Amino acid sequence: MKNSFFKPKYIFNALVIGLCAGIILYFFFSKDGLNDLIHSETQVIWYWVAAAVGSQLVFMLCEAIVIYAFIHDDYKNFRFIDGVRVAFMGLFWSAITPSATGGQPMQVYLMHSTKGVSIGYGTSRLVQKFMVYQIVLTTLSLVCVLCNIPFIIEQNRKIPALIPLILFGFFTQLVVTAVFLMFSFYPKLSRKLIMFLAKILNKIRIVKNVDQKIAEIDKQLDTFHTSNKDIYKKPKLLTVAFIFTFLEFVAMFLIPYFIYRSFGFDTASVGQLFSSQAFVNIMSSMVPIPGASGAAELGFTVFFGNYFIRGTLKSAALIWRVINYYGVIALTGPFSYLKKSEADKAKEMEENEKTVK
Repeated sequence: MKNSFFKPKYIFNALVIGLCAGIILYFFFSKDGLNDLIHSETQVIWYWVAAAVGSQLVFMLCEAIVIYAFIHDDYKNFRFIDGVRVAFMGLFWSAITPSATGGQPMQVYLMHSTKGVSIGYGTSRLVQKFMVYQIVLTTLSLVCVLCNIPFIIEQNRKIPALIPLILFGFFTQLVVTAVFLMFSFYPKLSRKLIMFLAKILNKIRIVKNVDQKIAEIDKQLDTFHTSNKDIYKKPKLLTVAFIFTFLEFVAMFLIPYFIYRSFGFDTASVGQLFSSQAFVNIMSSMVPIPGASGAAELGFTVFFGNYFIRGTLKSAALIWRVINYYGVIALTGPFSYLKKSEADKAKEMEENEKTVK
């Protein structure tokens, strides 16, 4: 017990918290930081900051709409407010876990425990949602890269490793998208791949009872492929998912533009700042730290350094980070431990047996 605080996960969490606190303090108190801005004559235009906050809220709303559309399709007692709760749960746990790995499992648990959504169904629909997310993200990233090749080359002169980082980040997104498409359309190939990986993990003693594990995964794959076949028979649902996921990314990528305007700047175009946010997203997505802390701020200073002048870059980076990360944690935190009584759960499960298709 006395050594429990020295477990790797606690040490990792302490390091991440320390890193986040150090970044906030640096961007606030260092030269040309937010503290200097507050005490300077520079006037921040607050309605543009409000627009940035509003853009983040639109992002979260679109997330809730997509989840609601996917689950309500078969579970009619799944209301829009439930979609909001599930979205907030996912955003919170994604923000505080490495590589955003905690979001979906907690969403599946929440839907199952409060609304009786079966684990197999909930998992398959969230995987399909993630596939839509990756397709839209990869497409937008590709468009931004192709439209800004001269800008990327120019920035690479300042940071020689920049182009390899962007290419590697984009390649990672492409691979993730390809893997999900493979699992969606090629069940036999995905089974062979899983069996191959499971046997390798068994040989290096990471996975025990390999046959049992393969059987469990195979069962989940059957559920996923059955659900997947059904969803492709519903073009309206997929259209809604793609439209609102696209709007989700537009809202996210517009946040830096609104912050830019809040400092009174207006020379850079929406497209330039939109693409710069896409590059930050590509670069930071490779970092397996909660919120990509450190990498996100570094990416912001690299890609937005040419736009935020006169000592405003650090302040802009901190405001941006508070809006799209720390503020999200504060807002969604109260929704991350929702519970219902066992009686209510049993009642919901009973109702769902009658209402699910």
